[in-house]
Amino acid sequence: MSPPTALPRVDVLAVDDTPANLRSLEALMADLGANVVPASSGDEALRLLLERDFALILLDVQMPGMDGYETASLIRLRERTRHIPIIFITAFNRSEVNVTRGYELGAVDYLFKPIVPEILRTKVGVFLDLHRKTEEVRRQAELLRQAESREHERQLAEARAHYERSLLQQEMERERKVSEAREQRAQELAKLVHEKEQAQSALHESNARLRLLADTASRLLKGTEGSTLLDSVHQQIAEHMGLEVCLGYLSHEGNGSLELAAHAGIPARVVVRLEHLEPGQGVAGKVAAEQKRWVLDAGAAANGPSPDAAPELGLAALACYPLLSQGRVLGTFAFGTRIMRAFSADELSLMQGVCDQVAVALERERLIGALRDADRRKDEFLAMLAHELRNPLAPVRSALEVVRMRMKQDDILQRTIASADRQVAHMTRLVDDLLDVSRITRGKVELKTSLVPLTDVVEGAVQACEPIISQRRHELSVSIPSETVMLQVDPTRMTQVVANLLHNAAKYTPAGGRIQLRAERQGNELVLNVRDNGIGLRPDMLHRVFELFVQVDPGSDRAQGGLGLGLTLVRSLVEMHGGSVSARSEGISKGSEFTVRMPLPAEVPAALSLPSMVKAATTTAHKLEPLHILLVEDNPDIRETLRDLLELHGHRVEEASDGRSAVQMVLSQRPQVALVDIGLPELDGYKVAELVRASAGGADTRLVALTGYGHAEDRKRALDAGFDAHLVKPVSADDLSQVLKKLCTAA
Repeated sequence: MSPPTALPRVDVLAVDDTPANLRSLEALMADLGANVVPASSGDEALRLLLERDFALILLDVQMPGMDGYETASLIRLRERTRHIPIIFITAFNRSEVNVTRGYELGAVDYLFKPIVPEILRTKVGVFLDLHRKTEEVRRQAELLRQAESREHERQLAEARAHYERSLLQQEMERERKVSEAREQRAQELAKLVHEKEQAQSALHESNARLRLLADTASRLLKGTEGSTLLDSVHQQIAEHMGLEVCLGYLSHEGNGSLELAAHAGIPARVVVRLEHLEPGQGVAGKVAAEQKRWVLDAGAAANGPSPDAAPELGLAALACYPLLSQGRVLGTFAFGTRIMRAFSADELSLMQGVCDQVAVALERERLIGALRDADRRKDEFLAMLAHELRNPLAPVRSALEVVRMRMKQDDILQRTIASADRQVAHMTRLVDDLLDVSRITRGKVELKTSLVPLTDVVEGAVQACEPIISQRRHELSVSIPSETVMLQVDPTRMTQVVANLLHNAAKYTPAGGRIQLRAERQGNELVLNVRDNGIGLRPDMLHRVFELFVQVDPGSDRAQGGLGLGLTLVRSLVEMHGGSVSARSEGISKGSEFTVRMPLPAEVPAALSLPSMVKAATTTAHKLEPLHILLVEDNPDIRETLRDLLELHGHRVEEASDGRSAVQMVLSQRPQVALVDIGLPELDGYKVAELVRASAGGADTRLVALTGYGHAEDRKRALDAGFDAHLVKPVSADDLSQVLKKLCTAA
């Protein structure tokens, strides 16, 4: 097998005022097929960009004279360099560098010194591969266009020349034999008709080939698996060219061997021997090794010895093509027939074009799979990140509650605790928003809709935003219809929509501002407005404000905290409910107004028309008595602070730090409630619940899961394992008390 073709080299511009850094970058990218062109300043970089083209720019932020941001701004002003990817490199940490400004200048990423070689190589490799693929696609398209143009011109010239010769022959015959004019004319007319039929037949065949190529391209775009692609293509080729045998192989990336992925017209006893080919074995192995087509037919000699497969398959004509992409062999595709025939140049060209399309589709499939794997790893990382962020927040929240209960007379300490508690709540909100966006973009959020009074949604949202509104001393006015308005929505998600709009208004309105929440019925729609007199929106931000990670005023928002996710969640959740949301502003410092339009249900049952306040008045509050609680947690900080909080509320608390001892203590001491962490050593929380529920001694103990994982599937798994409730860390004292009241009403 011949060595693999080297990757085409491309130019990468590295800009850094430190020669050692430039040498380091050049060494790290030595084997990526990149020509690293160094520049020690922004001026030198701009001069190099005038002289040559680059696939990627690695740009240091902090340089004497013209810094990285100024250099990037000048690069973006020039049409030729406007779309070159830029990766900023900086020694500042993420909080110190103006990341937003870099992305506004068109940067695709940031690398923070010291640079991790694997990260640099991976990110640079992606852009180099993208540049090579783009150039190859452009080159192939141009070659195809030129080939089609030449073929069309050739056919047109031949037809014109033939037509002129025919007319000339008619004229000569007319002058030479006047007496035979009628007979000669009839013969010429018959000849013209025949030629026209031939031309029409050729045109019809050419159109059929073009339709075949277009249909093949459409099928390949819709295909999802390599074997499916090969089967679909063979069926079309066989019908068009009258071929009955097909052999499609896919290459194994590890050792270069070939695995049979599609076949037709081959006896089952022969298929077994052709399922696996080593490099160089048989026609397919030879074609893969040499990376060029192999043709055996009645009109051409074979390129080498007779193929291994042809005798046992009984083929009289065979054409086998390599499936190539960026110098890599993705597999082979062979077409054959048992009838002696010669392949025309058009037929060979057609088969080559189809195989090229298959190779592109296989490469696209591989890239899509890689993107899916990366997306899956990203989602797994976000879930783990939420868990790791929530765990340290849990003891902080419990400790704050303990200190608040023990130091009620100290006003200064109470204010300090309240401030810390708000920051913990804000951190929790950021984690929840980040995970919500991830779940919505993956289509993992399922709405649980029911008929809900508008008053319930508004009251829940106002209560959720009351802390930030009070802290910033805003004046909030609420105006809703006096009659009962019912919505067919997911109450939790719809409350989140209104709360996010109120939270956004409070955050972007200076202290002491005014916020108005107004809802009214307009025909078959509910129109809900949130208006403020805050910093307002520029005209270009009215649509972009709903995009992911977009922030209106990065400087102000950084002071208040935020990731630019709240309005993205609003738009996604509203659209999932069949509604729409829009923004309006008269300009900077003139406030903003966000309008949500939601469809109203056609009919509302009379039994559901009571206002939420009346229904709430019919419930009777239950006072929680002291409980015997088993706290199972392997993190000492979380366990000790939560124990102190529970004991301050009068409960008797036992402790366990692993799953095995937790099961023993539940069955021996039979506590009323067991608060069980999911991530435990020896036995995890799910196994603890299963063992407790499997024993008669654990039937009376209420099990509550404590976890840093808050997905709906995590809650379902906990309930399926035998838990009675599921709480996400950090757990507030109010939420914990509500769950204990609900579970222990009869205690």
